[in-house]
Amino acid sequence: MTAKTQTILSVLVSFIFYFVWAWYANSLVTGDVDLLLRSALVQSSYSAFMTLIFTTLLSWTISKMKCHDHPYLAIIPPLLMQSTTVYFINFLNETPNLILTIIPSIFFTAMFSILFTFTLLKKPDYQCYSAS
Repeated sequence: MTAKTQTILSVLVSFIFYFVWAWYANSLVTGDVDLLLRSALVQSSYSAFMTLIFTTLLSWTISKMKCHDHPYLAIIPPLLMQSTTVYFINFLNETPNLILTIIPSIFFTAMFSILFTFTLLKKPDYQCYSAS
C-alpha cells in the first residue's frame, strides 16, 4: 500500500469512526438530533483533518529528534497539540458529553503515535548515522 493510499484510508476510517462515536457518546445525554449531528460532524471532520496534520507534524519531529537519546519524545509536541485542539474545538461547539467524546481521540492518537514512531525509526531515512 502506498503512503498516499494509506493516508487516504486513515482519514476515511478516522472520519467514519469518530462520526459514529461522537453520535453515540452524545446520544447518551441528549436526544436533540441537530445537536447530535453537529457534534458528530465537528468531531469526525476534526479527526480526519487532524489525521493529516498530525502525521505530518509527527514525521517532522521524529526527523529532527532521530539522533536524540530518546527519539520517542518526538510524540509529545504533536500529541499535546492534538489533545488541546480537540478539547477546545468540542468546548466551543458545546459538545454535551465532551470528555467521553474526546477520550478515544486522545487515546488512539497516542497509540498511533507510538506505533508510527516505532515504524518510522526503522526506516533508513529516520535512522541516525554518525559521520566518521
